[in-house]
Amino acid sequence: MPSAARVRHTRSPAYWRRVAVVGLTTAVGLTVLFTVLGRTTSVPVMLKHSLVHSAIMAGLCGALLPGLRRRIVEASPLVQWAITIPSLLGLAIVGTALACGLIFLIGEHEVFWAPFVFSLPINAMLTMTLGVGMSLYEAQRARLDTVTLELRTRELEAERDRKLALQARLASLESRLQPHFLFNTLNAISSLIQDDPDHAERMVERLAALFRFSLDASERGLVPLADELKIVGDYLEIERARLGSRLSFTLDVDPEAAGREVPPLTIQTLVENSVKHAIAPRPAGGRIRVAAALAGERLVLSVWDDGPGFTTAAMRPGHGLESLQARLAARFGAAAELTIAPRWRHAGHGHGAPVGSLTR
Repeated sequence: MPSAARVRHTRSPAYWRRVAVVGLTTAVGLTVLFTVLGRTTSVPVMLKHSLVHSAIMAGLCGALLPGLRRRIVEASPLVQWAITIPSLLGLAIVGTALACGLIFLIGEHEVFWAPFVFSLPINAMLTMTLGVGMSLYEAQRARLDTVTLELRTRELEAERDRKLALQARLASLESRLQPHFLFNTLNAISSLIQDDPDHAERMVERLAALFRFSLDASERGLVPLADELKIVGDYLEIERARLGSRLSFTLDVDPEAAGREVPPLTIQTLVENSVKHAIAPRPAGGRIRVAAALAGERLVLSVWDDGPGFTTAAMRPGHGLESLQARLAARFGAAAELTIAPRWRHAGHGHGAPVGSLTR
């Protein structure tokens, strides 16, 4: 929590209620103490004087200590106490003078200096006790509020991430359940049953794995890259069954990168975008290349196709890549990025333009 916000919090009505309770409790405690010790002849008068002194001491500490803490919060503990203790002693002198002066003006004391000299040591001890106690209490309360705020922020981010993952899962499942995709896939499987039953069986297994992975996506925060790439391969094999020779693809994965974890359906989203917009609409089809490699400690995931390409300006609200950007921002913040740009290197497959590149 920033310092300014912390100071505004400590000077809230609840803060002043705590200061008032401390002052009242102190006044009652002093009255009881002096009565037991036989240092007073009138309990009501003693309580009145104690209330004046306690109210002024507590008020000065409550008003000035937050600003003092704000100015020395970055200093070492030794420096903080070296500044706080003399400041509290100064407040004791000023507060004692104000309290004795007020009591003198209303005619409760006939002289000023004798009560001042008598009250100063008591008020110094009182101010030190109140100041140190209030400083420690408010500091711990501020830390607790900061931790609580951080926990709530993390919970909100986690909830947002779960919702985005669920949206991605539903969008991915919806895309697979589109009639043209499902019917064409089933027709391709049907045509293979007589000619190549083993291939037909593998197609059914891939389709089932694709549905299962999509349904489980929202329950899994991160998945091994190898699992994500396997489902990408299954999806592309299904699409190749319906598109035939119009679709060709390669998966180029650094073995050291395969064990890293990624949000589910990240590469899948990019590949689907490539098939839908760059391969399927073109009579000649096209090529897709998926690459995964480590650049130092960063994982770089790339998807290229040889289609016309596009920029982020062409994305409409609700686009799959926009959802992917939001998911990455919710989970990794600035540590991950999605870039979309032309690239005229295609790993030995001629010129091409990438659908997208993920880095984290």
